[in-house]
Amino acid sequence: MGVHSFLVFDRKGKTMFAKRYGKADAESISDEAQLEEQRKLVFGMLFSLREVIASLSPSEETALHTVQTGASTIHNYETNSGMRVAVYMTPNPMAPPSEGDTICKSLEHIYKELWVQCVIRSPLYRPTEGNINATNFEQKLDDYLVAQPWFR
Repeated sequence: MGVHSFLVFDRKGKTMFAKRYGKADAESISDEAQLEEQRKLVFGMLFSLREVIASLSPSEETALHTVQTGASTIHNYETNSGMRVAVYMTPNPMAPPSEGDTICKSLEHIYKELWVQCVIRSPLYRPTEGNINATNFEQKLDDYLVAQPWFR
């Protein structure tokens, strides 16, 4: 699978962090307004699908972990506070079924270990400003993702 982008949303849908990966993405010059609109659509889709699952599911477990189409896959981890960590990828038809679980566990690790340690606990982070560029989250995220077998 090729990773196209990594996204972190707050519970209201505001993009807290976004990074695009891949040679084509890095070389293209895209309109920021168009990218922001795409992020809103991704959040809206994840939010809406979770609401549908919650209304149809007879059990307490209403988590939405993976959304897959023929062209793309979005893996999602949602925290108890409503934050969402998502990775947008090209699906790999040769991947074992357990790979989705591995990616979801990686997203949980990224939130619990990297986001909390590097962003939430950073004295430089101000939740009202939402500027995480003052933290070392992006570097640690890149190091972690590159080490994952599903990243490229």
